[in-house]
Amino acid sequence: MTGIISISDARSKLPALVDEVGEGLSRFLITVNSKPKAVLIGVEELESLEETAEIMAIPGAYKAIKKGYKQAKIGDGVAWSEFKKKYNIE
Repeated sequence: MTGIISISDARSKLPALVDEVGEGLSRFLITVNSKPKAVLIGVEELESLEETAEIMAIPGAYKAIKKGYKQAKIGDGVAWSEFKKKYNIE
């Protein structure tokens, strides 16, 4: 959920806003003179966005992920237990 809040309200409510974004996927669009200027998001959401961007920057990653998703959806793949055994993963 994204809330819109003026910078003056954000200043006075900052501890509560930080708690809220830190607990979940809430975010706040902070405005200055009614114009969007910044977004307050939690650390976990930021890390997730950065990881996604990093993965998507790999050439062919999106296509491979999409292909894997389709294969998994129809049950075409290798069981995790078989994969672990094949690659000696404990």
